[in-house]
Amino acid sequence: MLALFGGAGAHAQAPIQPVPGKTTPNENTTVNVNYVYAANLGFGGYSVGGLTANVYTLPLGHTFALNDRGVTMRVLLPVQFGVYNFQGSVPNGPTFTINQQSIAAVPGVEFGIPVPGKILLKPFVFGGAGHTFGDDTGNPNAWIYTFGVRATRPWQVGRYTLTVGAALLYAGDASFKPGFSETYSALELGLEVRRPLGFSIGHLLPDLGVFVAGFHYPNKLDFSRFLAPTLHVGDQAEVGFSIGSAAPFDMLWFSNPRIGAGYVWGDGVQVWHLVLGFPF
Repeated sequence: MLALFGGAGAHAQAPIQPVPGKTTPNENTTVNVNYVYAANLGFGGYSVGGLTANVYTLPLGHTFALNDRGVTMRVLLPVQFGVYNFQGSVPNGPTFTINQQSIAAVPGVEFGIPVPGKILLKPFVFGGAGHTFGDDTGNPNAWIYTFGVRATRPWQVGRYTLTVGAALLYAGDASFKPGFSETYSALELGLEVRRPLGFSIGHLLPDLGVFVAGFHYPNKLDFSRFLAPTLHVGDQAEVGFSIGSAAPFDMLWFSNPRIGAGYVWGDGVQVWHLVLGFPF
């Protein structure tokens, strides 16, 4: 049994001979990590068909005010560390495990542009490179990119803050050398409800936010599975929460930090991720 992960897209290939009555030459013998999907979760991962892919992102960045009308520019240098584990078996053959890791730096910029109607537009673009290491990496280096636009619109209803968010993005990666590459696009829509908890801790006024979100992939996400058809995902849903402060609060190098978690499901893929506030 030979198993390979290659490129920042981290693909695992396990060539096998067909077993009469068990496999056919057309069955999938390659498992590809959908790296750009995992990386765009920020700090999280997914599992499907014996593959577990986790990407942990350190969100380094700084925001600059560009004018007195509220336009901002946030310069970011997210550093991403990926951990991948695949467990599989061949009919009438051994069970095998493949482990790989990756590291990537994907700098980018996001603008905050207020428009009439209390809408905040946030166009963004990221581009960088990653390196894969571990078991038989093959083509270990790849380009990584994401661009798109997000928008939010808040409403204040008594002590509650309601925020609607939307996003359109396109992302992909490609090996330095000719070989594996992947892209995907997404339309996203979400709603968050946030409320102060009614007590204070020093200068901190804790609040709780809960959100729901839906994701549509016009070209469908592909998740390959060993000796099984590729899983095509067209829609997903998410539910999550975050905690933070209802009043301005700075901690270390973060301004008004929030932290929480989200769970995404749909079409057989299990997804988790850490959220730093409403993900729009």
